[in-house]
Amino acid sequence: MSTIDDLKYNFDQGARANRFDVRFFLPIIFGGGETARTMGLRVESCELPGRSIETKQWSEFGALRTMPTGRVNDGGTTTMSFVCDQAFADRFILEAWQSLTYTAQSEGKTGNQIQPIMGYYNDYIGEIQILQNRSDHRGGDDSKGVALTYTLKECYPTEFASQALSSSGEASPLLKFPITFGYRYWLSEYNENVHQRSFLNKGRVILDSLLEGSNLLSRFGKEGKVRRTLTNLDTRTTQLNNIFGGG
Repeated sequence: MSTIDDLKYNFDQGARANRFDVRFFLPIIFGGGETARTMGLRVESCELPGRSIETKQWSEFGALRTMPTGRVNDGGTTTMSFVCDQAFADRFILEAWQSLTYTAQSEGKTGNQIQPIMGYYNDYIGEIQILQNRSDHRGGDDSKGVALTYTLKECYPTEFASQALSSSGEASPLLKFPITFGYRYWLSEYNENVHQRSFLNKGRVILDSLLEGSNLLSRFGKEGKVRRTLTNLDTRTTQLNNIFGGG
C-alpha cells in the first residue's frame, strides 16, 4: 500500500451516533441458557458510560494539587429509550426483569409492589452490551464491523417512566418508553480487527507521509522549521511505540 493510500485509509468518515446495537443478557433465573437470555430489544437511544476519578485538593506547600482519593466512580445509572411493538413484548420482558427485585418468596408469601420482598442480588442482575459499529462495515467476522463494545455489569431496571397517550393530532407517532438501569461498573473492548494499525502506528503513517512530503514546503520557505517540528514528533512517536510494544 502506498503512502498516499495509507494516509487516506486512516482518515475515515468518522464514527456515527446511530450505528449501534444493544444486547441484553437477562438474569439466570429466567432460564433457557445464555442464548435464550440474550435479547436484542428495540432501543432507539442510549449512551456510552462515563468514568470519573474522585479527587481532593491537597498541598504540602504552595499551590494546591488535585490528587486522586483512591476511588473510581465507574457505575451509576443509564437511561435508554425503547420503541414499543404492538404486543408490548419488549416492555413485558423489562417489567418482568424489574419485578425480580421485589417479588421474592418468604414464608409462603410472594412479594409485590405493595409489600415488597427483596430478592437476592444475583437473582436479578444481568448485563447489557452496547456495540458501536463502523459505518463502512470494515473488519472482523461481524458483518457490521463492530468497532467497540461496552458491557454494563451487574445491571437491572430501576425505573420506568410514564408513557403519555393521546388521541389528538393527525399523525400517530410510535409509542416509546424510557427505562433507567442501574449498574455497578462497565468494561470496554476495542476490536483490533477493524484497525489494520494501532493508534500509535496510525500516527507513524501520518508522520512518515508528512516527512516524505516536506520537500514541498521548500516552495514556501518553511521547510527547515516544519521539518524540525516533524522530526521531534517522529522521535516521540518512536519512543511511544517502543514503550507500548508497537515495534
